[in-house]
Amino acid sequence: MTDFDCFSWFGTTMSYSKRNVVPMGTIVARRRKDGTTGYTAQVLKKRGGKVVLREAQTFDRRAAADSWIKKRETELSVPGAIERAGSKRVTLAQAIDRYVDESIKKIGRTKAQVLKSIKEYDIANMDCEKIGSDDIVAFAKELGADGSRTPATVANYLSHLGAVFAVAAPAWKYPLNPQAMADAFAVTGRLGLTGKSKQRTRRPTLDELDLIMAHFGDRTRRRRESSPMDRITAFAIFSTRRQEEITRIEWADFDETHSRVLVRDMSIQARRSATTHGATCPRRHLPS
Repeated sequence: MTDFDCFSWFGTTMSYSKRNVVPMGTIVARRRKDGTTGYTAQVLKKRGGKVVLREAQTFDRRAAADSWIKKRETELSVPGAIERAGSKRVTLAQAIDRYVDESIKKIGRTKAQVLKSIKEYDIANMDCEKIGSDDIVAFAKELGADGSRTPATVANYLSHLGAVFAVAAPAWKYPLNPQAMADAFAVTGRLGLTGKSKQRTRRPTLDELDLIMAHFGDRTRRRRESSPMDRITAFAIFSTRRQEEITRIEWADFDETHSRVLVRDMSIQARRSATTHGATCPRRHLPS
């Protein structure tokens, strides 16, 4: 007779123990955004009426979830296994939260939104040490399953998540494997799940710009509290700065005497362009 005896009832594996630790396993079916069903298997360990360990992993098949529960209960029956598992368990969601909380460098709005969105997916509930390239590829497939995200957008999601993978192990000893992310990027690229943004084939015509400026000008006159998009549009055209670069500009950055403005955190590509054209600092002269 083993230390733990198990029985199954309607696909849910339950266990009881002759010792003080009481293990229990459950399987919960949940509909994903792409219409498929995921089966989340959870192993719960109690000692003295208190939960001492909780683990969960999602599978595409109920049978696989049931097998995982049995496997984990066998592994956790080894003396000291519960303590080791409980002390090391860190989910991807926890790693994301710590990355956001401890990042001194300001995280852009888009990146913050992407990382927050990732926490809503099954992969966020996985243990860091168990996330492999196949899990990341599956996540990429889930992102693009409903057609609402282009391969370029999926690539951005993985890129932002890759920043967490890059610092988790050296900074906090979280067992996230950067190589798994690199391998996943290679696979998703070959499968067409990720890709580059479509190149613009033309600039707006003068007639189109007239329509845009007329629209924004009319809105500014009717709603004085709205942002002066007609002026912002003109500034964007003449300064050739990106949206995020423009919205970071403060009044203190404006040098009225020399008709120029300081652009903070200019993109690497823009810096290279400025260097090529002989610029020595990230400033743009305003049109007179």
